[in-house]
Amino acid sequence: MNEIRCGFADGIITPALNGTFLDGYGFRMTPAETVRDDLHAKVMAVGDGEDTALIFSLDLLSLREPTWKLVIRQISALTGVPAERIAVNSIHTHSAPVSGGIAEMPVDTDYFAHVGDVCGEIALRAMERRTEGTFAAGILPETLRHVRNRRGREPLDPSIRAAAFRDRTGNLRGVICSASCHAVVNRRMSVSADWLSVLNRNSTDEVPLLFFQGRSGDVNPCGDGGIPHDQCEPDPLIEALGNELASPVLRFARESGAKPGIPAAGEIRCVSEEIAVPMKPSPNAAALRESVKEAEREYFALAPGVEKHFALRELQWRRKMLERRLRGESNELRVPMQFFALGDCLAFAFVPFEIMTLVGNEIEGIVSDAGWPRERIYVCGCSNAVNGYLASREEFPAGGYEITGAAHWYDIAESAENSADAVTEWYRKNV
Repeated sequence: MNEIRCGFADGIITPALNGTFLDGYGFRMTPAETVRDDLHAKVMAVGDGEDTALIFSLDLLSLREPTWKLVIRQISALTGVPAERIAVNSIHTHSAPVSGGIAEMPVDTDYFAHVGDVCGEIALRAMERRTEGTFAAGILPETLRHVRNRRGREPLDPSIRAAAFRDRTGNLRGVICSASCHAVVNRRMSVSADWLSVLNRNSTDEVPLLFFQGRSGDVNPCGDGGIPHDQCEPDPLIEALGNELASPVLRFARESGAKPGIPAAGEIRCVSEEIAVPMKPSPNAAALRESVKEAEREYFALAPGVEKHFALRELQWRRKMLERRLRGESNELRVPMQFFALGDCLAFAFVPFEIMTLVGNEIEGIVSDAGWPRERIYVCGCSNAVNGYLASREEFPAGGYEITGAAHWYDIAESAENSADAVTEWYRKNV
């Protein structure tokens, strides 16, 4: 059986503050003012003697198709690794440069080319460092306590997963981990990895700590007693939530050498495919025209400010839905799906959406039914080209921002009840 050789590296992608707008919040109408903490790019490079695969963790909100393609093309050009064997995951911090997640906000293309450059450079380092070894993997006994389902529903995944890679001499070379919670605590006009900055403080280029966002679509941070995060002082909550992740992950990494791990061996399997995801059909052209007129009346009645800014985003979305209807275009999305397996060690489902808890649970169940122990499964949201929220059928009767409103910011059609079915069915066929 082939040995799988693994290598890791960490680099900095903090932007220069030259008019950098921040992603994730519609109310931000001016550029960032300060840098609270550095943004990181981290990579795990794996090879089985035949092929190489690269898995990245980036301190960004998410990438839309143009920025995603720019980043992976830079990586591929520098490393020679084909795009279908590159997975790019964002930690989903709402304090990173605008990447196209919020429609019509200014995207700094030069910055994202730089992100791709840095990713290519650290990938080359990680590829040079590749070595044989073992993975210790587990669902940790500790959980995230400062989290809540913001929709007031029961589904919640507070678990923490981690896997530590050690070379044959027992040296720790890299750690991956995953949990589910929006990185939305820092609401200041500052660049930040948010609560994941605590993990970054413990990450080095020699032993990087990679984070993969999980089922965060309906999970928000909260203060003690369930107080909403936007009613808490940011820094104490950043430290509390960040340490709830970092402390057990670091403990697990330290103790991982005390017992045998899983040998990194076998074939690296990378399945990548673009699929169609159905979305909610638009009303007829007459109804859409009336909808545009209504949005225009609301917009022109407002004084300049944040409220008018919100109204313009809604007006633009309705106009684009009308234009799409008049051109006879389908509302379906074309999205990049990926599943990577590292021999029998680890399985990764890379999902190009903000995935909600029930959908993430279903995908994990599919991978588990295929024979993977749950502690070796990583269901990663905010992967590659992200296209809004992905909700299961069960969530639709409750409606809400995740079902309808978010699409208006992403400049895509609203989700349909069968949108998630197309994604989960792909995993059933390809795991």
